[in-house]
Amino acid sequence: MQQLKLINDIVDKSYASIQKLDISKIKKCKTDKTRPFLRYPGSKYNASKYIMPFWDSIEFNEYREPFLGSGAIFFKMPKVEYSWLNDIDDDLINCFSIIANEKTRLDLIKKIENLKPSKELFDDIKNTKPINSIDKAYRYFLINRMAYGGIMNKPNWGFHPTKSVQPDKWGDRIMQAGIKLEDNVKITKKSYLDVINAESNNKVWLFVDPPYFKADQKRAYAHSFNYKDHIELLNSLKKTKHYFCLTYDNCEEIKELYSWANIYEIEWMYHTANSKVASRKMGKELIISNYKIHQV
Repeated sequence: MQQLKLINDIVDKSYASIQKLDISKIKKCKTDKTRPFLRYPGSKYNASKYIMPFWDSIEFNEYREPFLGSGAIFFKMPKVEYSWLNDIDDDLINCFSIIANEKTRLDLIKKIENLKPSKELFDDIKNTKPINSIDKAYRYFLINRMAYGGIMNKPNWGFHPTKSVQPDKWGDRIMQAGIKLEDNVKITKKSYLDVINAESNNKVWLFVDPPYFKADQKRAYAHSFNYKDHIELLNSLKKTKHYFCLTYDNCEEIKELYSWANIYEIEWMYHTANSKVASRKMGKELIISNYKIHQV
């Protein structure tokens, strides 16, 4: 009851604009073929076709992502003049930083050459203590590629001999991602609020993909995102002068909190590691923005 009272205090109950996002009415736009080098729970790579119209409907020359994860949208969209990639996860940001640098990227690729995934290797690498940033990235990358669903919070073995991305492709994934990360890309470990609230003389587009309102955070995330965080995120987006595109789980609480914005309802088949198509679940989500998108 206290939570609902707080929601009612923040916004009125009349929803400004809620509509179904019809992908058949969206014109195709230019994309990049670079793939994320990491896996991440809630990654938007397979749902990027629903995000495309949100970057294609506006003009901007600076991209910001305060909740980086795998960086799926950064890698999928054409690169703009400036980018700012951020996450609170120190290990993840270290891995991105190592791969963004040509020398350390090549060192990492050399370390993973000829590796054969195994449960024994997985258990051994989990118990190692890295002595430098490259070893830290090596450990993070290997656990990520071999863990079920790429879940790094209490990771469990989940590498499949045919369905998982095989080791002979790991080096190329790292190389292509690293090249895109090289120029005019700032990689930081800050509060998401710092990234959203920072002013700029550029035209900024924020892609905001926080932990979901009703997510099982103990299972998927090492860093929790509580109700207070959701409200702080709401307030920062309500004040921002930047364009934003926000993804959330489709629930009444979020639709009420963001009743002042444009809300699009979407559905897609969730991808679970090594899952068969028949066993996948239909996801119901929201894309929320402070501008309207172009539809045919």
